[in-house]
Amino acid sequence: MSASVTVTPAMARALVDEARAKGYRPGVLGFRAPVGGQSRQQFDVAGAPVALVPCVSTLAVREAILARGRGDWLVVVTERTDDDLGAGLLAQVIGQRLRRPDVWQAVQHRFAATGIDAQLAGAAAHRELAAGLLEAAPPSGWPPAPAGLLTRDHALGSVARRWLGVPDGPTDALGVLGWSANRDVVTLIGELRLLAGDELTDAVLAWLASGTGAAEPFVASLLGRGNAGDVVPLGLVLNALHSRPGADADLVVARLEHRWGPVPGASLVAVADAAVTVTADLLADPTRRDDAARVLARADELAGVAQGLPLMTSSRLMRSGLVHRLRRLADALRVDAASGLEAVEEAWGAVCDHALHGDDGSVAALRAAVRLRRWLATEAEGEAPSDLAGLARRQADVDAWVDAAVNDAAAGVDDEHVARALEHVLGRVAAVRDEHDRQFAHALAANPAAVDGGSAGPVGAAEAAVWPLENLLAQVVFPVATKTPTLLLILDGMSTATATEIVANINERTDLAMTEAYLPGVGRRGAGLSVLPSITDASRASLLSGRLVTGGQGVEQAGFAALTNAHKLGTAKLFHKKILDSSRLGFAVSDEVRHAIADVDGHRLVACVLNTIDDALNSSDPSGTFWNADAVKHLVPLLQRAADARRAVVITADHGHVVERRHGVQRSYASALGNRHRLADQAAEADEVLVEGQRVLVEGNRAVLAVSERLRYRSVRAGYHGGAAPAEVVVPVVLLVPSGAEDTTFTLAPPQAPAWWEGGLRAPAVPVPSAPVGPQPDLFSTDEPPAAVGPSVGADLVATKVFADQRALAGRVVVTDAQIRQLVDALALAPDRRLTAAQAAAAVGASITRVAMVLNQAAKLVNVEGYPVLSIDAATGAVLLDEGLLAEQYGIGR
Repeated sequence: MSASVTVTPAMARALVDEARAKGYRPGVLGFRAPVGGQSRQQFDVAGAPVALVPCVSTLAVREAILARGRGDWLVVVTERTDDDLGAGLLAQVIGQRLRRPDVWQAVQHRFAATGIDAQLAGAAAHRELAAGLLEAAPPSGWPPAPAGLLTRDHALGSVARRWLGVPDGPTDALGVLGWSANRDVVTLIGELRLLAGDELTDAVLAWLASGTGAAEPFVASLLGRGNAGDVVPLGLVLNALHSRPGADADLVVARLEHRWGPVPGASLVAVADAAVTVTADLLADPTRRDDAARVLARADELAGVAQGLPLMTSSRLMRSGLVHRLRRLADALRVDAASGLEAVEEAWGAVCDHALHGDDGSVAALRAAVRLRRWLATEAEGEAPSDLAGLARRQADVDAWVDAAVNDAAAGVDDEHVARALEHVLGRVAAVRDEHDRQFAHALAANPAAVDGGSAGPVGAAEAAVWPLENLLAQVVFPVATKTPTLLLILDGMSTATATEIVANINERTDLAMTEAYLPGVGRRGAGLSVLPSITDASRASLLSGRLVTGGQGVEQAGFAALTNAHKLGTAKLFHKKILDSSRLGFAVSDEVRHAIADVDGHRLVACVLNTIDDALNSSDPSGTFWNADAVKHLVPLLQRAADARRAVVITADHGHVVERRHGVQRSYASALGNRHRLADQAAEADEVLVEGQRVLVEGNRAVLAVSERLRYRSVRAGYHGGAAPAEVVVPVVLLVPSGAEDTTFTLAPPQAPAWWEGGLRAPAVPVPSAPVGPQPDLFSTDEPPAAVGPSVGADLVATKVFADQRALAGRVVVTDAQIRQLVDALALAPDRRLTAAQAAAAVGASITRVAMVLNQAAKLVNVEGYPVLSIDAATGAVLLDEGLLAEQYGIGR
């Protein structure tokens, strides 16, 4: 090697290590190399001091040798010759001569290599490259060269992984682009330049780019220009532009081209494709969500600078693409024609297809608006009930979900364009809901059982049963408690809408181990009618006492004890708020409550009153609260204690509520008794109703109740109750049983949400046609034949010999032919032949906790030799029907 090689501290370390490896003890190493501009440096190698001393003269060499401490290493660098130093000084140098530094030999030693590939050592500026490898070497040395030969891939790859954070694995286009999205990538590259120099850094970056295939020219250009962080963002922009070819897209590319320079078009296409895959992977990796967010924000920034945001509409990754889809959905929501629902579903599907839809705050409001738009379509087609029981069931079975969706949509969004669409849909919904409220209130006032009481049973027939609250314990709760130990939870102020959210959350959670079931003799979620007016003092006291009475906690305790004793339920316990709170730090509920729930023999019935929701009406925002189980104080620990004790749980309320949305009116009356009820000293107006009878627990048993949710009689609060709107009067009655409870005791309930809640009401095109053959006998099922209401793909499937053979092979499974038929028919009519887990549960009549088991068994039956006629998404639980395989395996369908 030429004497122009400078001995750096990194090289000196390598040279000392090499001497140590050869068995030399600490001594003097002498090298002939340039010394200009260098100064003495001190460091340690393996715990031994090392001094690197540049010596401009023979005298300086002598002085350095004389000054060396015993046990120290001395590396002397001088431009003098061996003759200049003489034999006396050289005798004290290891090898008795000055050596010329061989930088590649030092590198070879650092990699424990026996040879160096010519592709590496023969590169341009190879000495600087080798010096950089020495400078960048970690204290323990580089990873040993495989098979002893130090290759370019091993050397540069080792640097990339040690200093640039390149992960182990292939350094192909996806690997390199994924690395470039690291937030620290630009900083790491800069630090490597400072440490090891430009030659090594540029060589490593070029090596990284070389693995990206067709994308190499583009990647190499950006890495070389110091813009590594822009590789993926620019790729995303290019991907969106490639899907919108034309002069406008070409112009945007031209505005961006200065960032990468002249590269082949194939390179742009390759990096665009890879960027999409990499970004999707980043979004799927919880540890790299921040990297994904930064990449996507930068992509929108670059598109904006190039005036290309309007062309990003096709991107399912970029935020600008989501904004376009949200606005397109908003436009569809403003079309009131029945035919417009198809456009709404298509636009909503595009929103759900965008990778960021789950992270955008406006999507929840728009999801609610889509649901409301579906409901409006069903409302226009349906026939309204006329009796009180039917109207109350409408609130419990349908309008509860409407009200929940209204709460979500009314929360609003920042985008003015989208906000106008929400406003439009909510306006249409309000008009329909106002009419529902009016119908209910007048039926309430006219129904003797609702105003006079005294009914021995529920209002309405058994299937549409609605219980007056004073009858609820005796007729509903006590029969449950007779079958099994029971926990009664009274959530003060819980409306039917709030219950939809809380119960859905309970059903989905595995930590609560509770599942919704049907009340005995009822094939749907239960419902009750509050006492009038719908206020706590009247309704809760009457509920707990089993008779019409008003009063506070003292009346409730006495009434509950008398009622449970009369029904021979032993020692039942009732706990109010103060007793629920534990005085012991770290305990969620008091010892007394925990012990009572655990004592199933001593206390067959335990009741607790939870006030969180009613309290929210006074101060917080009940419509803006996400009402899950955690939002109600004490609810989660009580459910967990009930599950541990194997108690059934009945959740109900004393009344519901309406929400203050800041567009109501206050009508002041001296005779106002509350926010929503007054004495009947003045005639009822159009938005009020007069009620009179024994269930009207005010003086004279006669009062005027507000009907419109926008009417109040006192100062503004977050919400109100006491009126005649069904959201106030109709209360939910929900039965939960511990997971794994025997079905012989209670029937588990499928999801109770109406069909429009989870999915579209119309198929996108035509349903999968049934086979054009006559009916085939079902030789293996005892299920009743389907009603002759039109072609049924599911009925055709279960009637085939292939399915009969499948059932014979499957052995013992619990899924019935009727469930298979219902599932396949629902899939045949579903958009994209796909059902969510909740939709599938409703189709087969299974609870949400058991639908996975039912679907897996259905797939086992239907999938001939493993071919996925039915496939199940492991992540979401959704089920998909493959029409082609259905036709191929069963000879039915298309």
